[in-house]
Amino acid sequence: MSISKYIVPKSEACELIKQLLFEEFHLNDGSLDVLYERSIKPHFDVLRDDIYFLAETNYVDRVYRDSYYYYYSSKLNSYKRNCIKISIFDGEIDDDDFFDNVKYKILQDRYLGFYVLRPTSPYIIGRSVISPKALKIPGMRTCTAIFNTTSNGLNFQVNGFPHSSQDTETISCAETSLWAVMEYFGNKYPYYEPVMPSEIIEKLNDISFERQVPSKGLNIQQISYALKKFGFGTKIYSSGEYRDEFEKLLSCYVESGIPLIVAMENKTGSIRHALLVVGREIINADAFDTLQPYVPQNLFLQKIMTTRNIVICDHDGLRKSFVFIDDNRPVYQMATLADPAVHYGGDWCDCRITYFIAPLYPKIYLEAFEARNYVISFLISGPQPIANNQEIILKVYLASSRSYKNELATNASFIEDLKYLVMEAEMPKFIWVAEISTKELIKQGQANGLVIVDATEPNIHFNKPLILAIYEGNLLTLDGNFCKLQRKSVHLPSFSIYEHNLNAFE
Repeated sequence: MSISKYIVPKSEACELIKQLLFEEFHLNDGSLDVLYERSIKPHFDVLRDDIYFLAETNYVDRVYRDSYYYYYSSKLNSYKRNCIKISIFDGEIDDDDFFDNVKYKILQDRYLGFYVLRPTSPYIIGRSVISPKALKIPGMRTCTAIFNTTSNGLNFQVNGFPHSSQDTETISCAETSLWAVMEYFGNKYPYYEPVMPSEIIEKLNDISFERQVPSKGLNIQQISYALKKFGFGTKIYSSGEYRDEFEKLLSCYVESGIPLIVAMENKTGSIRHALLVVGREIINADAFDTLQPYVPQNLFLQKIMTTRNIVICDHDGLRKSFVFIDDNRPVYQMATLADPAVHYGGDWCDCRITYFIAPLYPKIYLEAFEARNYVISFLISGPQPIANNQEIILKVYLASSRSYKNELATNASFIEDLKYLVMEAEMPKFIWVAEISTKELIKQGQANGLVIVDATEPNIHFNKPLILAIYEGNLLTLDGNFCKLQRKSVHLPSFSIYEHNLNAFE
């Protein structure tokens, strides 16, 4: 079998794709219009109009091949082994560009990702990675990783988040979300590896009392179990348990650059769906004026704040849209947490998020709820509380100490003496960081205070998690031998906030 290739602008993609589906997958000519309109066109509609497509036939896709040999090859109906790959480029391209070294280097900068079309009609969209730069309106900060791939026989890279539709037989929405999480982490960090659909099925066989294929979906415990088996220290959060803190915790993890698997359902329970939250919209400076004062659940802290006229505004309390990866929809869907199924209709309209799973590095023992509460309590009740009559904005997030120190080293706005102190501080692999700011400073991307907390220390008594704190002219550190706080007077001018967890696409 030979590989055929075709280059067309986006405006001519419809006829080419229908022709290839007919010739390569032998789909019924009468159903091609409906299939394209429902299953493929929505994915192309979100792309910029100046996009060019390069289509290649007889593509061997590792994810579909895994499903094929595990499941599809055993069926009476004949399924093709190969797929169609659609590479997308920024602007016009020509076949000769791929064989000219100078033009090839330019093509590498213009490469924006790929779709795989698999022979599993009507669920035809398979593995894909699309750069947010390819969208008509990006406007987001989101988790992305670098993926190596090929087009027309040459090597390319794309910076994006993996996506696929479910085939409803080997992978449902839950398995697709698991696959996407592992594909992301496996390409971004050496600690993890991508997994195939059959590996997900095999891991779940240990706790399943029924067959796993054809898939009937997974519950939240099964999803969490699979992530745990793949090397994560998973943490499940439910809206019923965390109530008013639920959406803030979700926002905190997103701000930490951690893709979350979320479960949503409608009021009757007739719809249950798993999808990912991987980023958020770029926040307009004026949005900070709408922030409402944060009211802690602890009545003792509430009393202190009232008595001393302290107002804390929680950065995670901002009303904003988040970036969803949904196997039923095109990649990078924007929606609020209050209306996550806004792109659907009918009974989906009243869907709400009921759970989310945070896939954490296994040595992160201090999770978001306790970390946020510790920082807030530390700032309000002391031993060095913030001054009376203050209004601050607090932004709490998780970061790797290596990335944080790397960004701090190049942060020209951070005073040198204190920069060296933070750089030389002993830290675990992951830290919780709380940046203290004001409404005026945060609008400029600035903060004027900092608290760094050990993410491996769940015992919050006697300030054991504290690594250091710098705010209101004070430097606080913990004597590791005697768990005694040491205070020193310092001056910390405002500095640029850390934004390395999420990549910006404007």
